[in-house]
Amino acid sequence: MNKILIIPFVLLFFFNTNSQNSRGVIEYGKKSKKRVLTEKDKQRMKETPEKYKRFQKMYELYAEGEKKLTFELRVDNNIGIFTMKPLLESESNHKKQLGPGPYDKGVYYNKDKRILQLNAFGELFLITKPKLKWEIQKETKKIGEFECFKATTEIIVNTKGRKHLITAWFTTKIPISFGPLGYDGLPGLILELEVYKKIYYAKKIMLNPKEEIKIEKPTKGIKVTEKEYQEKASSTLQKNKGI
Repeated sequence: MNKILIIPFVLLFFFNTNSQNSRGVIEYGKKSKKRVLTEKDKQRMKETPEKYKRFQKMYELYAEGEKKLTFELRVDNNIGIFTMKPLLESESNHKKQLGPGPYDKGVYYNKDKRILQLNAFGELFLITKPKLKWEIQKETKKIGEFECFKATTEIIVNTKGRKHLITAWFTTKIPISFGPLGYDGLPGLILELEVYKKIYYAKKIMLNPKEEIKIEKPTKGIKVTEKEYQEKASSTLQKNKGI
């Protein structure tokens, strides 16, 4: 028997009470983390107010564009795929360019390993991502009706070894160990992910639908490790500087 439960705020769930909830389709939205003015920002406002206003206007346009984005995570047992859903044709090309970031357009595939299919620098890549090492923190918070646990991990973002902190909020009530942008490996579904000052948040969850969940493994592209891709990106950017 299917059971429909409407959760306050942004979450809508469809449950099949006789199954293990290991299959599902999850929709995510994206928004910018609330911006806090630093002392440096305040100084810029005083020194170059017009330039700062233009920057603020561009920031607002990006934030508005992000609200129009919807992402989909499809999961069938131990396989998951995460993609951005197509934008409506009514949206102008200008707004299309403002919302998505470069990694939003990738195809993230999870099974035995994490793979990102990404079009960059005029080529299509199949990037094997390293296994994540999560640390589960003491903090908890409610998202809708779910008690969520905080987990953090660090990723290396360039050839110089610079690290970036990733924060995830997951619930053990939904036994799906996947989330946005290919992040996986936690003992429950990631309902909220903070990465690069952006927040991906669950909007709608359908568990164990009657319909078949289609997941096609991406196979096209130049196969590289994440380190090899970073080296390629660094080399290309250096060449472009000289043009």
